[in-house]
Amino acid sequence: MATIDLIDLKKNYGNVPAVKGVNLKVADGELIVLVGPSGCGKSTLLRMVAGLETVTSGRIEIAGKDVVKAEPAERDIAMVFQNYALYPHMSVRGNLEYGLKNRGTPRAEIDRRVQEAADILEIGPMLERKPRQLSGGQRQRVAMGRAIVREPAAFLFDEPLSNLDAKLRVQMRVEIRKLQRRLKTTSLYVTHDQLEAMTLADRLVVMNGGLVEQIGTPTEVYDRPATLFVAGFIGSPPMNLIEVSSVADKAALGGLPAQTDIIGIRPDSLFLDLPEGPAISLKGTVELLEPIGGESHLHVRLDSSGQSVVLSVPGRPQIEEGAAVTVHARRADLHPYNAGTGRRTDDPVANL
Repeated sequence: MATIDLIDLKKNYGNVPAVKGVNLKVADGELIVLVGPSGCGKSTLLRMVAGLETVTSGRIEIAGKDVVKAEPAERDIAMVFQNYALYPHMSVRGNLEYGLKNRGTPRAEIDRRVQEAADILEIGPMLERKPRQLSGGQRQRVAMGRAIVREPAAFLFDEPLSNLDAKLRVQMRVEIRKLQRRLKTTSLYVTHDQLEAMTLADRLVVMNGGLVEQIGTPTEVYDRPATLFVAGFIGSPPMNLIEVSSVADKAALGGLPAQTDIIGIRPDSLFLDLPEGPAISLKGTVELLEPIGGESHLHVRLDSSGQSVVLSVPGRPQIEEGAAVTVHARRADLHPYNAGTGRRTDDPVANL
């Protein structure tokens, strides 16, 4: 079983903590995505698993074996980097074979693994080319092929798509997910792109300031963000966070848990028409209308607080900037938080 267990894992740079006690269990064959803003500790965490960063305290177990003191080559992992890390003087075939040759793998086995990886990634016609003759997407395929031929216990991906253009990122994202499902290799994947994280992950680990904010499936994290940080980070556009004191009709908020002073509302949970059932209503002025293909983002400044909120509405509504509007949200779609703790008031330890 190629499981990965992180137990109270910490990393300090001098007196500065970068990772502050992370606990995580990655099941055999699972794809876990570490997501968060720059500087949150996600890449440092990945590099500790890889053996490229020393551990200040805690344990890392791969397949049940503590590898904290093991060299990277002894951990049975393969890493795919943001910058591809290919040898420019070698052909694609040479890059794929290099690690296997160093381990003394028999020639016939090398040929089998290289051909299998080339078939999976559709890079067979490129095997005799040099990296400089390849596009960015082709280089990333080769980098993944080099990981595949290792047949490791786990794959580690460190922002592998960051250097690609937007269209190619979408394509490669799909291919990585298909590849991981086909190979069923335990994988840890780091990205700052929450859309990439949502579409790839079996489970998300949302990090902030060296801490884990929430662990859950993409659906769980989106539908029920455990903290104000997660609410504002996951989702595009992000969740609207409104102070309870700015809601004029307090009766419409009846039944919210004690200590609730902020309510979160997803942009697709705000409506121009009053929905059925218990709802809240907020008056405001249209500041901006952004057509986004089949939907539009409507930016409305609330009269009560001066705060701007965003609605995701279908089509292109016939509303002019500067118009007075009333926006509505179902009571069931409100997410209650406490500003002091930063956590949900209806589930203060959600998914941790």
